[in-house]
Amino acid sequence: MVDEVDLRMCVDAALQPMPSVDDALVPMPLEQVPGLGVGVAVGSVKAPGRASPDVVVLCTRQPSAFAAVTTASTAAAAPCLWTRERVPGLRRAVVVNSGNANAATGAQGITDNLGMAEAVAGRLGCTADDVLVCSTGVIGVPLPMGRLVPAIEQAADEAAAAVGSFHDPAVAICTTDTRPKRAGVKVGEVTVAGMAKGSGMIHPNMATMLGFLATDAIVEPAHLQALLECVNARTFNQISVDGDMSTNDTVILLATGHGPQVSPEMPAWEDLVTAVSLVCRQLARDIARDGEGARTLISVTVQGGETDDLARSWARAVVSSSLFKAAVHGQDPNWGRIVGALGAAGAVGLEHLDVDLGEVPVMRGGTPMAFDEPVVSAAMGAAELRVFLGLPGAGRGVAWGCDLSAEYVSINADYRS
Repeated sequence: MVDEVDLRMCVDAALQPMPSVDDALVPMPLEQVPGLGVGVAVGSVKAPGRASPDVVVLCTRQPSAFAAVTTASTAAAAPCLWTRERVPGLRRAVVVNSGNANAATGAQGITDNLGMAEAVAGRLGCTADDVLVCSTGVIGVPLPMGRLVPAIEQAADEAAAAVGSFHDPAVAICTTDTRPKRAGVKVGEVTVAGMAKGSGMIHPNMATMLGFLATDAIVEPAHLQALLECVNARTFNQISVDGDMSTNDTVILLATGHGPQVSPEMPAWEDLVTAVSLVCRQLARDIARDGEGARTLISVTVQGGETDDLARSWARAVVSSSLFKAAVHGQDPNWGRIVGALGAAGAVGLEHLDVDLGEVPVMRGGTPMAFDEPVVSAAMGAAELRVFLGLPGAGRGVAWGCDLSAEYVSINADYRS
């Protein structure tokens, strides 16, 4: 197995701020990502009665290594329970539907989830156990299997006929998202690309989010699982839009085996870790940036605390604070909201706290600084507000969130209307 300490260090190194790499990770059509078209295929289909496509099937020609992480909610939906029981392992496909979460649907939900897997398996010539399932949408409503199954079968047929290509399914998995989310990178000889959806009900662990990543590397399933869990803790589990955890969160990473052999003992392992880390980081930021009703991405870096885990938890507390999020929306440089959030999270050493808002020092060593409020207010209206918090200790953590607007209330007040 992977040495967890070494893996954490490698992931943390990969997630250090690297503007040149971030610039290279701009959203792009997945078919333009080098190497992703080898061994992965997607079918995306509209089901009758909906304005947008709502079924996606991803498949590989041969059994491939699959890893996944799912929500920590005790109300986990049927597809999450199904998927977590089948990873890590060699699988063939993933089926995704949007518009209906198949959560809190009782025994019928379990039966319908199996029906989705069987619909794909029947088209691909594999077993239902070879198919992972993801659903997203409204909770507590049975799946419309009468129209869903034919759409799944059509999507599976398209995917089976197109193995070796990668169409753009990123729109199909969206719900309240305002834009699709895609990222890809090649590090050394290893290629990783992915897509995600998420806009509201976003809070560790993880969010109302689905994420799908593929690499062309040859990787053992257990190693792939360890890598995904470590990266997920530092990326998707570090975002918060509204403080509400979902029933359906799932991130899946598959390795098609069409590229280089990679294992923890090989130099290429660091390339794989870096590539997965960077793609997940970009997708996580994109989800936070696209928070329902949001206009500003909030990036909070905490340097301090005894451990990275502590630093990450304090950064999450700040991006999760409704008071601070509202202050950002109103461009009010009330940094007291940050101090309050840190104190509520149990942060220690606040008498030594440094605070920078938009790169402007507003507190040093626990003492307020004089600053130009109009300058900081303007910075809070930018597309991204960077907050730096310095405390005693060697820990480091980063979290991402967004401002809180009246539009967020409107979107969720009318969600089913």
